[in-house]
Amino acid sequence: MVARSVPSSLSLERSRRAASRARSYVLEQCVGAGVAEDVCDAAVLMVSELVTNAVEHARSRVELAVEVDPSRVHVEVQDQNAALPAVQDADAGAVHGRGMAIVDALASAWGVRPAARGKTVWFDLPR
Repeated sequence: MVARSVPSSLSLERSRRAASRARSYVLEQCVGAGVAEDVCDAAVLMVSELVTNAVEHARSRVELAVEVDPSRVHVEVQDQNAALPAVQDADAGAVHGRGMAIVDALASAWGVRPAARGKTVWFDLPR
């Protein structure tokens, strides 16, 4: 029998503090489950990018879900904007536009699925 975790979730208001709260929450979930530091760091970086995108572009509340099981860390960020994110080629000096490229480079898998209102962007990292 393989132990399965129960996803935990956090509702975030659209604010400048949303990404910080999301980072702390993901770190807490990863550390609490004994996830390796490098995997925790990658998950924290990626959730920061996704929540920042949701706050800046979707301009809505953000629903964050984290599930840590024996083989992976799975994170979902839902917002209320149906526009799909895309990996962009950012110029070397660009300040914005690297978030999805970071997710694409670090995640073992990621994707987007429609939600009742908006979309959910998710990623997986192997433990």
